[in-house]
Amino acid sequence: MITRRHLLQGAAAAVCAAATPALTSLCAAQQKRAAVAGKDYIIVRPPVDYPERPILVHNFFAYTCPHCLTFEPVIDAFAEELKSMSDVKFVASPVAWNTDLDIFSSVYYSLEAMNRLGDIHLPFWNWVIREDHAGWTSTEAIARDIEAFMGRNGIKSDDWNKMLKSFSVVSKTRQAARTWKHYGVDSTPSIGIAGRFITAPHLVGTREGAIDMARELIARIRREK
Repeated sequence: MITRRHLLQGAAAAVCAAATPALTSLCAAQQKRAAVAGKDYIIVRPPVDYPERPILVHNFFAYTCPHCLTFEPVIDAFAEELKSMSDVKFVASPVAWNTDLDIFSSVYYSLEAMNRLGDIHLPFWNWVIREDHAGWTSTEAIARDIEAFMGRNGIKSDDWNKMLKSFSVVSKTRQAARTWKHYGVDSTPSIGIAGRFITAPHLVGTREGAIDMARELIARIRREK
């Protein structure tokens, strides 16, 4: 979605790109402006009740969200960066906007439990977004197609359905729903910080800007200790 804010940001970027040396520092200062609550990030009220440490960083994504798929390489690199911070924990948190779509969250946790995220997670995501699924008129139809997809990727139907319905996967799927609802997430992709803040590309204006905003919020919380 192109908004007036995006157009203004684009115009400002064009001016800075063509700036004389005398204007360079001014442009840099404008681009590094202080973050604004309600604009660049959202304060979660009431905050989600988490321990102070580790600082939890939730990546809210949906397999049905094309913007999330585009954001994946950026957030994945950020997750690798956070591994160097012993007091920060990155948590992938799938979102299903209604119970009919809960199976997609269950897919994530099933692949995780079967140690198949590394080779199936992205192919599955691409399949969901880029293939024609006109026959997906019911949860049963979705489940059948997913089962067939997993079969084409070496997972037997019995093994898949057993894992999908396992206590662990069902519990994690329910917890994921509670988490995004407690945060008040209303769009994906979004990044939750410590149960206190949310930032997102659609708030900041760019994917990289959302990561920078997440870094700033993490640093703010670390300074409070």
